[in-house]
Amino acid sequence: MDIRKRQDIHSRSPIRILEAQTNLYAAIIGEKVCMKIGDGSWSPNEREWILATSGHRYAVWEK
Repeated sequence: MDIRKRQDIHSRSPIRILEAQTNLYAAIIGEKVCMKIGDGSWSPNEREWILATSGHRYAVWEK
């Protein structure tokens, strides 16, 4: 929730799906937050994104 507030992400923020597979879902939300859900290995461009949080089967990056 802190990331959403900090990046001004809300229910009408645009979502761009980057990957959608059986074991992986990755998307950019509002061009400020990138997230990955699932067991698949994936990460965004490391120069633009900083890992904000991660846990079992998920990760979230911020610009």
